[in-house]
Amino acid sequence: MDDYVIPADWLAFCEIDSWHAESKCYPWSGTRAVELVAIEDIQPPRRDPDMEPFRKYKLVPVLLAFMSPECALPPVAVEPLPNGSGFRYRVTNGFHRSYASRAVGYISIPAVINEASEL
Repeated sequence: MDDYVIPADWLAFCEIDSWHAESKCYPWSGTRAVELVAIEDIQPPRRDPDMEPFRKYKLVPVLLAFMSPECALPPVAVEPLPNGSGFRYRVTNGFHRSYASRAVGYISIPAVINEASEL
């Protein structure tokens, strides 16, 4: 995760220093079956070194939504990893929500667990 540090000015804009997570994960919406997955069980995504790790227009609204009691975001999508990989799951959709969750100190992420695809 150290390769993907959220810029300090984005966190300051969202006033993250003055906000404290009151639950173990962000509030989610949707009708699919959701499980709370421990952040430590999710493999950090690998990205192309030439690719920007975050897009401000995506990440800042996620951080702001965490602080809004009336906002609920979709769960992330994960898939199981093979035994011995060091992690139980990898994110397939919801990278910004995943990283933002780590940044604010959540310990779990609401997730839809999909069948593993061919790696």
